[in-house]
Amino acid sequence: MEKFNRDHQKEILEVLYDSFPNGLDVVDKTKLERLFEDDDLFVANMLYLEEHGLIDSGIKSSLSGFYMNSSATKITAKGIDFIQHDGGLGAILNVQTIKFHRDAVVVLEDLIALSGMNDADKEKAKSKLSELTTESLKTVVQTITTAGLAVLMK
Repeated sequence: MEKFNRDHQKEILEVLYDSFPNGLDVVDKTKLERLFEDDDLFVANMLYLEEHGLIDSGIKSSLSGFYMNSSATKITAKGIDFIQHDGGLGAILNVQTIKFHRDAVVVLEDLIALSGMNDADKEKAKSKLSELTTESLKTVVQTITTAGLAVLMK
């Protein structure tokens, strides 16, 4: 058996999602424990998910091993977002904005200068580039990036 089984981890997240905002009840805890061959595998997977911030495992270490407070075992907001098909609120709240500055024109002009175009075409391209609005420049950079990534992924 694989120690960190993704299907079992998904089941843990789904059970905790269904029980949220409450902790695990005895039936759900037993159901999850039965997914694993032994307690060590169960604890290892619970702690792994907790270390990634997806759950609060409710598992504590003691001299005699580990014990679990089932009522403290809950899925976190990050865990909910992880299993949501749309990425949850995290997909909305964690949007990053990339600002395009006119300095990006300098980089594009350098790329034009290094290209295999003839000198007349290079001058024409640089002239057109300097006339672009910031929004048009953004579109050009996005198109170039998409084309470049497509070549890399082949």
